[in-house]
Amino acid sequence: MTDDTAPNFPSRPLPRHRLPLIAGVGGLLAASSLGILIGVGRRSGTAWRALNAAAHTVIGERADNVWGFQFDVTLVGCAVVLAVSAMAGVAIAELTSTRRTIFRTVTTGVVVLVGYLVHVHLVARTSGGLSALLTLGELRVLYAGGAIAAVAGMRYAFLGVGKPSN
Repeated sequence: MTDDTAPNFPSRPLPRHRLPLIAGVGGLLAASSLGILIGVGRRSGTAWRALNAAAHTVIGERADNVWGFQFDVTLVGCAVVLAVSAMAGVAIAELTSTRRTIFRTVTTGVVVLVGYLVHVHLVARTSGGLSALLTLGELRVLYAGGAIAAVAGMRYAFLGVGKPSN
């Protein structure tokens, strides 16, 4: 006899490691960030301009006036975007302890909001890099796109978790 009023618990526990979650969130967050930065760069002259500005945090003023694709600057900018996206994925994965959609969404929103506030109030005080290139509206679009991609990454990372295998 089964009790139909009993809660439907998953047949498999949540995975103990967070790698699928980090990969899902970080990957989609990096893809959306790269896409938005390439689009912003395209509007300001060349597609690579914003990624070159992102490299400012690592290589300094050498990245400020690079407009086109330059191997040693543009790849560093891509690496910076990927590293920041992975850090956000790790933060979200470590703060998310449940499969509830609303909790994951709120956690993702808080992490993205903290990143936005740090960028606006601390990073924007530097003379170069993305703070010198992006307007406040473009920065909001970047973080809003990142939030949407992070929530989608959370959904993707938890697909199939708790479902019985055939």
